[in-house]
Amino acid sequence: MAYLRKLSIRSQLFILAGAAIFVILAIILHTYSMMSGMITRSHEEYVKQTVTEMKKNVTSNMDVISRLMQNISYSVDVQSYLVEKDELPRYELFKKNSRFLTSQREAKDGILDIVISGNNDVGIDINGGNRYLSPMKKLVPDKSNAYYVGMQQFGTLYGSGTVLILASSIGYVQPGELFNTNIGTIFFIIDPKALVGDTEYDLKKTNTQIYLLDRDYKVITSNSSTKMGSILPYLPLDSPISNNQMVKWQDKLYVMQSESLADIDGSILSVAPKDELLANLLDIRRQELFILAIGLLVLGIPFMFIINNILRPLKKMIFFMTSVKQGENLEYRKRISLKGYMEISIMAFEFNSMLDEIEQLTRRLIETNTRLYGTELEKKKSELAFLRSQINPHFLYNTLEAITGMAAVEGQSKIKTMTRSLSSIFRYSIKGGDVVPLREEIKMVESFIQIQQIRFVDRFSVQYNFTEDALDFIIPKMILQPLVENAIYHGLEPNLSSGLLRLQGSVNEQGQLNLLLEDNGVGIAPNRLEQIRGMLAEPLSGFMQGGGEQSSIGLVNVNNRIQIMFGNDCGMQIESILGKGTQVRLIIGMRRSEPDA
Repeated sequence: MAYLRKLSIRSQLFILAGAAIFVILAIILHTYSMMSGMITRSHEEYVKQTVTEMKKNVTSNMDVISRLMQNISYSVDVQSYLVEKDELPRYELFKKNSRFLTSQREAKDGILDIVISGNNDVGIDINGGNRYLSPMKKLVPDKSNAYYVGMQQFGTLYGSGTVLILASSIGYVQPGELFNTNIGTIFFIIDPKALVGDTEYDLKKTNTQIYLLDRDYKVITSNSSTKMGSILPYLPLDSPISNNQMVKWQDKLYVMQSESLADIDGSILSVAPKDELLANLLDIRRQELFILAIGLLVLGIPFMFIINNILRPLKKMIFFMTSVKQGENLEYRKRISLKGYMEISIMAFEFNSMLDEIEQLTRRLIETNTRLYGTELEKKKSELAFLRSQINPHFLYNTLEAITGMAAVEGQSKIKTMTRSLSSIFRYSIKGGDVVPLREEIKMVESFIQIQQIRFVDRFSVQYNFTEDALDFIIPKMILQPLVENAIYHGLEPNLSSGLLRLQGSVNEQGQLNLLLEDNGVGIAPNRLEQIRGMLAEPLSGFMQGGGEQSSIGLVNVNNRIQIMFGNDCGMQIESILGKGTQVRLIIGMRRSEPDA
């Protein structure tokens, strides 16, 4: 077993699996051989023989009944009676035909009544069934012979049981104008046993039940206590019954086989409970258990050796990993040494290498964290110094409101308008979260533009065109002001003629907000335009804090804010023609998370 201990887990498992497969295949083949032979001999052949005999009896009896119906239908006296209109001759024919029907009924056991029903409201019967069967003439196809009409109870007329009804149409065969026309219908009322005969179907060994069914799946007769005329509750009536079909009823599985019976447009059905069908396999199962026990004993010895070879080093490895998890071995640089099969040796070597790497990474992490902590501390000091140098926005807002009041008292409308607009911008910048509806952003932009129009003495005009759904769209705060500022300072201010600034927005079919900022200013030089587009196309690496022109910084920061919040499919597009103007288009999607409070 020393050689086996050095094999890989893969090889050992192949040995174990091969032995198990060999034993299981032997058991399956042995079981299959005996099961198939016994099931075939004890059920299928026996049931087929029984069904064949039943089918032969039904066919033979139907032939007899069919010939009797033809004898009666083609009788000259019967046909004369059905077409005779004179009362006296018809009465003589009635007595003669009554004796004839009685003699024909005695030719076959099980015929309870013979009824002849004419189309001219005349009829003959033996036991008084004409009044019940006359309305059934419409159910019989024209030119049919021994047609199965159905089963019915007639009170106490034929006893209390259910009887079968067979019928044939009567065609006139005598020369004359009525030749080959339908003149009536003949009915046979028969006992169900008259179809099957007296053969007994002994299938008690497997509790198999044989049913003779009509076209509506109603039971005509069977070897069980099932009531005649009933429908078996487990039959799949919505689809044809296939051989060896399995059905479940009352928590039991049944095996069904069906044989069509053209004589009555019905079928012969055999039903056997699966558990009872396999009852004879108990001896085989005992043999299987015995063989399986021997197989387990044969497999047990190598199985225990293999399991021991696997578990012993693994338990040692688990114990060592638990101690490492608790931080015991990292401090003293202990390492595990395992001897055994190939995979566990490789595992121990790789685990020791991992511990060495963890130790190195931990040391570098501590050094890095120390440097980051110092850097963060310096950053906090710089931020604190920066905050101390800033004017409090609330103080500045309150001061502007005071100036606005003084300008109103002194009648300085332009100073009042500029300070009021500037205070609105400050108030907008310090309140709320980082996203706002577009209509609030537009109000802030209007305040900013009022200040610029006073400053530039109305050298440019502004047009606004926004849809209602666009005004309700949520956008990042302060996203338009840098673009408007760029358009005024870099587009309209250098232009000596009167300028136009157009702002418009709408929501497209994809649910994205399209904002367009357009001016007819001096435009952008082609090389500078390509430089700006290159900066916008660069991957996100944080907002630009310095370097380059201030206008480019504003555009890149706006583009970065949009892409961070809404994804790379959103952002900024810029078009410009030198001397004619510039277009800046923003595509903003739905916010992917709730805005911060």
